[in-house]
Amino acid sequence: MAIERAVRSNVRRARPPGPRKAVFIDDTPKPSEWRNIWVAIFGFYILFAETGVRQVMNGFVEPVIKTYNCTKDEADTAVLVVPMASRPFCSIFYQRTGARISIIVGAVLTGGSFVVGPFCKSIYLLMLATFGIGIGCGLMRNSIISIQCEYFKKKRNTVMAAISIGPGLGIFILPSTLKWIMVKYDSWGPAWWFLSLFYVISAIMGLFISKQPSEQTSSFSFSSAVKVCKKVEFDLHLIACFFASSVTFIYLANILILMESENIENKEGIYGFQGLASIVGKFVLTFVMSLNRVHNGIIMIISYVIAQLSLSSAAFCYKFWQFRIQNAFAGIGIGLYQACLAPFLVAIVGPSQLAYALGFTNLINGISIISGVWISGFASKGTTGEDARSAFFISIWLGIAAIVMSVVTSFLLMAREKHKRKPSMKQMKHSPELNALTNITSVENS
Repeated sequence: MAIERAVRSNVRRARPPGPRKAVFIDDTPKPSEWRNIWVAIFGFYILFAETGVRQVMNGFVEPVIKTYNCTKDEADTAVLVVPMASRPFCSIFYQRTGARISIIVGAVLTGGSFVVGPFCKSIYLLMLATFGIGIGCGLMRNSIISIQCEYFKKKRNTVMAAISIGPGLGIFILPSTLKWIMVKYDSWGPAWWFLSLFYVISAIMGLFISKQPSEQTSSFSFSSAVKVCKKVEFDLHLIACFFASSVTFIYLANILILMESENIENKEGIYGFQGLASIVGKFVLTFVMSLNRVHNGIIMIISYVIAQLSLSSAAFCYKFWQFRIQNAFAGIGIGLYQACLAPFLVAIVGPSQLAYALGFTNLINGISIISGVWISGFASKGTTGEDARSAFFISIWLGIAAIVMSVVTSFLLMAREKHKRKPSMKQMKHSPELNALTNITSVENS
């Protein structure tokens, strides 16, 4: 008995439910992001005028002590602590007004503070002037770093690393230049007026930056700010920053005193050599980041290890060549950290939340600088070499804590990214793309 197989007629398959969508393919080549290279050049200069200047303010501690007959604690607070601790909430202003207004206001505020600072009659009025320096520098820094994400999407990490070379150039050039001005005019006032000229150029540069923050960050949102702090990796990063910034402040406040107590000649030149070393490290990092083969977490761990160990190793330095090597490695580590910080934060919170992340990082840095004096117990109490060396011994333990927290943060970030790249079956089951594909297949089979 032959069984006849029914021939299946050609049946037109039903299309998936829902309205039809036209698909347009744009074959027009997109212009290269390198056409915005001028924004990166502006970022290079503004960071040179902002971070590069703040890192050499320790050269004014001794002249300020002589001028106002104050203690080292008061001089450190006016020259080092206030400019670095008064920057946390500048990201809110950037979210409201955009990069152009933030940079111009910051440049005017910083330059004006450098002009009026030498006319202050007391150390407390000088603190008020340096408070303006801190606010102005914070406005420029947050704005010029965050706006790079709007101009560069694919080349973001490379550009971030490249513009971070600016501070290293400032640290290398400015210490000897400022010392020459102070010796020639027998006053620190002309040196401050010289620095104010940098911010006139920064304000002019800010006029040409037209892009605004993306729609996700165009206005300040408390919920968005809190959302950043809910990420465990970011919270651990803030803890690591707290310990690392304490070590950095102890270094800035005591390294020149320690070298002078050991009769080291040209101590400003040795300190400035740190900037040259950081430039070399940032050049290497720029090339490495352009390859996209090394995770930012690994680079961050390396920077913490080199920077923290070298900064605190000043406790064991007694001779010229020892200080030279110590400052060179400190510059390399700090340079790697400064170049990797923004890409590292982008990897944690995303480019749209970078301004919030920088704001919270500055907040923790400010708290750590204020408390770093109290934690060390010696950093700003004495003016002798032994007091400075004791402070560096305490910074060793703070540096170890910073390295441990950096390792935990980086490995947690890499583990989470690896988990995202390889989703589990449960994640795939609830994936909207997979559900849509299943519905289309079911319709076709029916």
